[in-house]
Amino acid sequence: MYKLTFLLFFISVSLFAQNIEQTYRNPVIAGDLPDPTVIRVGDSYYAAGTTSEFVPGYPLFHSKDLINWERIGAVFNDPPAWIKGDCWAPELYYNNGTYFVYYTARKKSDNISCIGVASTKDITKGFTDHGPLIEWGKEAIDAYIFKDDDGKLYITWKAYGLDERPIEILASGLSSDGLSLKGEHFTLTDHTKGWIGRGDEGQCIVKRNGYYYHFYSIGGCCDNRCDYRIHVARAKSLRGEWEQYEPDPILQGGKDWRCSGHGTLVQTPDNRYFYLYHAYNAYDFEYVGRQALLDELVWNDTTGWPYFRYGDTPTAQAPVPFKGTVQKRNIDFYDDFTVADEGKDKYWQWDMYLSKPLTEKNNGSLTITNTKNGLGFRGINVQTGNYTMATMVNTTGSNFKGLTIYAGFENLYAWGVEGKEVKLFKLEKGQKTELYSTAFGDNQSVMLKAEAINARLYRFYWSADGTEWHIFPSGNQRVDITGLPQWGRGLRIGLLTGNNGKDNKAVFGYFNVENKY
Repeated sequence: MYKLTFLLFFISVSLFAQNIEQTYRNPVIAGDLPDPTVIRVGDSYYAAGTTSEFVPGYPLFHSKDLINWERIGAVFNDPPAWIKGDCWAPELYYNNGTYFVYYTARKKSDNISCIGVASTKDITKGFTDHGPLIEWGKEAIDAYIFKDDDGKLYITWKAYGLDERPIEILASGLSSDGLSLKGEHFTLTDHTKGWIGRGDEGQCIVKRNGYYYHFYSIGGCCDNRCDYRIHVARAKSLRGEWEQYEPDPILQGGKDWRCSGHGTLVQTPDNRYFYLYHAYNAYDFEYVGRQALLDELVWNDTTGWPYFRYGDTPTAQAPVPFKGTVQKRNIDFYDDFTVADEGKDKYWQWDMYLSKPLTEKNNGSLTITNTKNGLGFRGINVQTGNYTMATMVNTTGSNFKGLTIYAGFENLYAWGVEGKEVKLFKLEKGQKTELYSTAFGDNQSVMLKAEAINARLYRFYWSADGTEWHIFPSGNQRVDITGLPQWGRGLRIGLLTGNNGKDNKAVFGYFNVENKY
């Protein structure tokens, strides 16, 4: 009986392990990464996404299996001089040994969003910018590149038309070097020929069995009122009339993930299709932002129309794309600011509206210099709605230095030391409100922690010795940051350094984030 029980237990454990090994959980890239793009080059996959005003711009990821993604850098470590902000919707493309990225950005000269292009031979070493490629009316965004069977290249984009023309998705030929338009533009969404237009965007086009399939997103994309969803149309010619699959979307929000849309299809070597797209987690929502999800697309052999294998809502868990792969889900972050930990540098971001923080590592500490009056930010993406971040800060100097929950330079919470006091304050539309202040004495350093609970509720801790911790607020009270996230952007967390005209440096001992599911 003992042997039989042991055998059954062994079989049960083995089957359980096998089941875990054969599935993955969404998101495949955690944290704020709207408008993801993905390409395959050989047996490698590369992805990128929107960064808005955070730099480095358009982070780059590499994977061998579509579910485990490693951060390998960014398209731009510093923004090109012509860019003001709104760094959205990069679209990766690979052609004849060259990697291209077609990206949306707002120009400093006239505040209009247009589509730029950059290229590189080595995707791990950054891109050379070639400047704006498409300028159209009030706004041109969301590029997508398509190569037809005859080898001709096309670029498509969402256009806010000239004069009173409606929003439409336009297309144009693209030169063989990928750097200029070729021929006259034409529309993919002709309202005069019956196209149901609803602010269509985030398009992706593939050709299969003689049809061009056009995937596009509609609805509100970018805050907690969103209703984003994905529709599909098809035609026998890029310039022909499109048959829209109506009225139902092929992917929409569900129980676990909401407002799914704006993705890119990638084909595996065995000719399966996977869609990398963004959605809000129903629990963490805009406090974490739109995260990158993966789902498999298949085709109805009778009708030819595509559908998602596991239903019309995002999957929480699904079979791995490649058997034998195991998803690794370590989303904690620890940087001790040593040479051995320099791989963490690629995760840190700053705000292009502020000065780029100057950093120097020395024996396990990080000195940040803020060269511009006011506050300077250096941080990382939030990964979940429940986490604790911590640091140790040197108290020398009269300027503010500490932790921040950051939505932008005018909207944030700051927890740190200023002079001889520990302080908590918030900025809301640039207006400062102090929420807590207490003296800490003559200590040379103070330890700080901030705990996120259910995405929008916080408790703050400080200690002079690492043993006795002071907590704000006390009891069962929490600080509610409802309304802090700004449209289209998930929160960042990290380090804040003030410049008060007298002192502009901060020295930190480490930065640690522990996430909880």
